Amino acid sequence: MTCEDERLRGKHALITGAGSGIGKAIALRFAREGAEVVVNDIKKEAAESTVDELKEFGHECFAIVADVSDSDQVQRMVKEYYSKFPSLEILVNNAGIGGSMNRVVSMPDEIWDRAMKINLRSVFLMCKYFGKLMIKQDAPEGQVRGKIINMSSARGKKGRANFAEYAASKAGIVSLTQSLALEMGKHRITVNCICPGVIHTPMYGPVTAEALASANQIEPPCLDYKPVGDPEDIANVAFFLASSDSDYMTGQSLMVTGGRLFV
Repeated sequence: MTCEDERLRGKHALITGAGSGIGKAIALRFAREGAEVVVNDIKKEAAESTVDELKEFGHECFAIVADVSDSDQVQRMVKEYYSKFPSLEILVNNAGIGGSMNRVVSMPDEIWDRAMKINLRSVFLMCKYFGKLMIKQDAPEGQVRGKIINMSSARGKKGRANFAEYAASKAGIVSLTQSLALEMGKHRITVNCICPGVIHTPMYGPVTAEALASANQIEPPCLDYKPVGDPEDIANVAFFLASSDSDYMTGQSLMVTGGRLFV
């Protein structure tokens, strides 16, 4: 399957946590649109499996296995990436973990620290080390130089009991996105984030979409014909943010929840 227009042709994209779920769906959508894609994941087999699927679109792609919450590994990623691709037009910071279902008063310190490290510190590190090179790359005068897309969550806009460390880490991404947009705008780099609602991904293990919908009835979606989203629903929005259609948009956090939350 290919997209006739291939609106990302000539663009290079790096997507973290792209071995499965939302990240993989974004990688596949970008490749269908003509982009050359680098797949990052902490799991080697998962990253290489996504790359194998991307190859059918005929564009150059490869995997970089790294823990993006580790500064040394991110700096190694930078060297590996630029040894193969000359520029980075689209950076998608998608890697993350879910919540632990602990109450704040009984949450182990390490649970809190782990969420902040994997969900928030990783975005900071990727934007820091790749961003400093993105601002230096050539771009036609008057056009956007690059796009940064961060993956937050609907919980980053509205907290929920027993989700404190997850919600706080995702709220940090929303705030970081706004700060980065202000810093990077003068370099013609846009920074936006996506706030998914309930999306059926491998993160939920063997749980079916129906069971996942039933477990989240406290906040029913407006689109009751589709109570749970698919990774492709998020990939579609990521493509919009990666395309020229969103060039005049930065610092925004897009809720993609099927109307499950309004904030």
